[in-house]
Amino acid sequence: MNRQFLLQHAITTYGVAPQEDMVIEEMSELTKAILKHRRLGDKVSENGLERVACQSHIREEIADVQIMLDQMRIIYGDTSENELYKLERLVERLGLNERD
Repeated sequence: MNRQFLLQHAITTYGVAPQEDMVIEEMSELTKAILKHRRLGDKVSENGLERVACQSHIREEIADVQIMLDQMRIIYGDTSENELYKLERLVERLGLNERD
């Protein structure tokens, strides 16, 4: 199925406000997953399974957030210009050439 069609269909089906709520919820879940990973620190179980599970959960939450962000782009418009501006500022702050 076409990704763009699917995302637009979700917005049409659930509505803008509920999808805004969902992006907030998904970002919160990603935040919690990252904080849990940081709390583990060096306290890794002998086989490292807890850290692996934690990293897997973070990847899952990143995917959820990305899907919701893509819906936000459909709702609010393309962010390419904003992203380019922000990346140019980051290049300046890091003291890098734009060629790097």
